[in-house]
Amino acid sequence: MPVMNVIKNEAYGNMLCAKIPCEDFNIGSQLIVAEYEEALFVKDGVIEEIFGPGKYTLNTENYPFLTKLVSKLLTGGVSAYSCKVYYINKSHHLELKWGTPMPIRCIDPVWGIETHVQGRGAYSVVVKDGKKFFVKMVGANEAAAESDIIKQFKTAFLQNITDQLFEYLNGAETEVIVTCNRKNALAQTLTPILNHVLDEYGLELVNFYIENLEIPEKDDSMRRIREMRIQRQERQFEREQTMADQRLEFGMRQESAVADRFVSGQKAQSDYERMKIRDQDGNNGWARQEAAEIMKTMAENPDGSSNIMAEIGMGLGMGRAIGNAAEDMFANLNAPGGTGGQKTIICPACNAANSEGTKFCGNCGESLAPKANICANCGAEVAPGMKFCGQCGTPVAPVVKHCTNCGTELAPDVKFCGNCGTKVN
Repeated sequence: MPVMNVIKNEAYGNMLCAKIPCEDFNIGSQLIVAEYEEALFVKDGVIEEIFGPGKYTLNTENYPFLTKLVSKLLTGGVSAYSCKVYYINKSHHLELKWGTPMPIRCIDPVWGIETHVQGRGAYSVVVKDGKKFFVKMVGANEAAAESDIIKQFKTAFLQNITDQLFEYLNGAETEVIVTCNRKNALAQTLTPILNHVLDEYGLELVNFYIENLEIPEKDDSMRRIREMRIQRQERQFEREQTMADQRLEFGMRQESAVADRFVSGQKAQSDYERMKIRDQDGNNGWARQEAAEIMKTMAENPDGSSNIMAEIGMGLGMGRAIGNAAEDMFANLNAPGGTGGQKTIICPACNAANSEGTKFCGNCGESLAPKANICANCGAEVAPGMKFCGQCGTPVAPVVKHCTNCGTELAPDVKFCGNCGTKVN
């Protein structure tokens, strides 16, 4: 067997672990380890030393562990040693494929139906701990390739991937179809879980990719979801249309109510202005006009005048103004020469009508006898119709003065006419 003087890795890049074919090396041999490698010296199944990236001259002075490896073999006068050298490739190994051989069964959280999801993708790994990887992954084998990693972890990966996919899809609040499009979020969730599986073998998951996650088109659940989506859209449209109709109807009712209030306000203002115009004389003209209308109606219906008066007066509640005006008209009707029959006397206290000759009101008991005039000067009683007191000669009624210029009636003791300003003589 040849004895090597230069030790270096010449295996293909897809090898995670490769053994140097030669097992005998000279003291003083050169060991070359690349930046992405580690070199393991193994004797009788035990890792004697691990070398990182660099160039090393192997002799017993620099590396005392070689002393126990030195054999009795001499090559060109140089002592040799025997061991197995393994190179661990620590570069990233990309595009290791994965895929679910069978669809994952889950319940759509929105529609409540069973769906079937299939997924596929890729991942990349790197050897994190060369010694642990060699002991648990390589062992008695002379090499380990990427395909060995895929075979080794296929079952464990798929078990964890399917479990996590199931929990992720069922725990989401959106449709499965929507959740399937969140591949990046799901990949980030799966990375630490799968890393835990690889760590046991000295490996680290660098990247985990989900290339596709979907419900197969031929799956019956996809057809049912499409149908329910259409039904939901139709119901949503109907609800929106109903709400729009209700808003329109409510708006029209509001506009109608505003219009009614406006019309009522205008009518009330009109009535108020009409009453002001009728009452411009300051003598309750509006009430007197209403009373006149009542009397006209009674005159046109002589047989039912009392009922009409009761219905109109009591029903409308015209108040004392109309009552007083009606009282005056009744008094005129019952006066001598009026349109009434028997004369009546109106009680000054309650306005009740009493027959002529009655001394007391039959409704309230008030005296109906005409009150005598009392002289304001001496207090003597003045007979009806007298203009001067028979005792002291004082005028019973004050003399009414009129303006000599405009004829306006003047109040006693005024010195100037309040209408034209003419001085009172």
